[in-house]
Amino acid sequence: MNKNKNFLRFMGYREHSFVVTTNFVHDSGHADANTINLANETDGSGFGNIILPGTAGTDLIVTVTADGAESSARGSQYTIDASTGVAFAAAANVASGDVTRIHSDDVSVHASDGTVTIATVSSAVGYNLNLGETVRIISYLGAGDTDNKVIKHHSVLNATNAHAASTAFTEADGIVVPAANYLGADPLSATATRLSFKSLTGTAVDDDIVLVHSSGKFKAVCEMMQAAINADHTHAPIVITDVANGIVPFSGQFDLGITECQINNA
Repeated sequence: MNKNKNFLRFMGYREHSFVVTTNFVHDSGHADANTINLANETDGSGFGNIILPGTAGTDLIVTVTADGAESSARGSQYTIDASTGVAFAAAANVASGDVTRIHSDDVSVHASDGTVTIATVSSAVGYNLNLGETVRIISYLGAGDTDNKVIKHHSVLNATNAHAASTAFTEADGIVVPAANYLGADPLSATATRLSFKSLTGTAVDDDIVLVHSSGKFKAVCEMMQAAINADHTHAPIVITDVANGIVPFSGQFDLGITECQINNA
């Protein structure tokens, strides 16, 4: 039995991208082009647990990358490219390559079914998704209009429409687990590994953490966990990964290339 007294901290980071396909219906499977079905997959292939993105647009970051020109497809409040920080040539008219970060007021999240809807254009607000565009949805602790750790710029100037901070902390945002609760690791794919821990609430169902990483790194993930469990580090939790802040102080030693951390509590 593992009796190590270390504690391990994992900070959640979930991300998924969708492309608008034929007839303006995108590949998330939802028939409404402006509504996204977040993939309810807990094996690293989707967004993770769909009931835990928070219940407001302030708990997500949503961007749209255009692949061509579209007239009057964007609210006039959107003036800045979220990737470059440079002003759009025309606010309302989308140009190829534009990256628009959607304001939280224009994003609604269903409370339980994992759908995210972007408001359609109405004067200053909204965005109309069009064929070929890529929608990127990101969730982590602190994600919202005021956060720029991952997406460096906001397309709406704060003076135009006040930016809102994230309003929620969900169990998918972060967890500290006793190393003694570690049960083992399972390779879900070449790029995803599930770490299982005895439930913190005492249920028979495990607490699972799925790490999405570079291909073929399962053995390295196991070696990393063994090192973390055996480390002489009882004065503070060992931070295994914190993607949003670019921190991999422990797992980084093993060159895992972690890009997501999906937390699924019992």
